[in-house]
Amino acid sequence: MREGIKGRLKDMALVDIIQVLHLSRRTAAINMGSNEGAGKVYVEQGNVIHARFRELSGESALYQLLSWKDGEFEVEMDIKAEERTIAKNVEGLLLEGMKKIDESKKSALDKERLFNIDERESIHLIKKLTELGILCIKEG
Repeated sequence: MREGIKGRLKDMALVDIIQVLHLSRRTAAINMGSNEGAGKVYVEQGNVIHARFRELSGESALYQLLSWKDGEFEVEMDIKAEERTIAKNVEGLLLEGMKKIDESKKSALDKERLFNIDERESIHLIKKLTELGILCIKEG
């Protein structure tokens, strides 16, 4: 039986798992599953070398998996990848992944702010657009 770790991503995020494997220079496969689907990340001697999620592979798959807030993971030690699709260093990958997550959160907040306008704000906005001639109200 292979040694490994199992857990939930809400308790230990993928970024933390990758950092532990990187610092200990381990080779492993990280299997992940959630309501989003299933994904896999391969680490060889502490470096992320391949990731798969749905039809994605490489960095784009890794960035999707890094964004998961919950789900299950299992780390299988000493499993090697069939291919190499990632060449960036771990620090660069994780930094870029966190940047993408922050950008998507900001975008989601902007959309939420745009679409969660209360009725009073909505009436004020319609009046202002009408005054500026951007919006015309038809009678009838």
